[in-house]
Amino acid sequence: MSCQILNGIAAAVALVCFAFAADKPATAKKYQAYLSPMPHNDAMHANFRGKGNAIAIITGDTMSLTGTFTGLASPATKAHICLSMAPGIPGKPILDFVVSSGVDGNVTGMFKLDKDQMVALQRGQLYLQIDSEKAPNGNLWGWLLVEHEVAGQDVPQKGPWFQPEFAEKTK
Repeated sequence: MSCQILNGIAAAVALVCFAFAADKPATAKKYQAYLSPMPHNDAMHANFRGKGNAIAIITGDTMSLTGTFTGLASPATKAHICLSMAPGIPGKPILDFVVSSGVDGNVTGMFKLDKDQMVALQRGQLYLQIDSEKAPNGNLWGWLLVEHEVAGQDVPQKGPWFQPEFAEKTK
């Protein structure tokens, strides 16, 4: 094919994509969670293992969440979105998600969020929790925070470090 034909096809595809994108409101926002073991004491250490991640896409008032986890000490049993007072503080389950029953797996779900839940999400008060057979009150947890760059281990972060704005702005 000639370059003119390829350029014409590329322009047509771009125009069609732009036309479809114009029909949909650009309200989708991404949140991410890094899942790590919940706090525990030495006696329970063997029951709290694993890691994972999740992405929540918010479109309007709908949350669509997908995530993966690996390395649990026992099979996963439940997954929830929990409401806490602030990041790092345990809270209460408010939404239940589908979770694979295994030491490695997936978590998925789609829910409509009410006004208070949307505010809690924006304030960093919602987290994903995965329970397991040996840790029925939570094995992994991770706060849903606005999508951001994650620096690798022992990699210095250049520029301002990511810190979500949890407090309401005042004048």
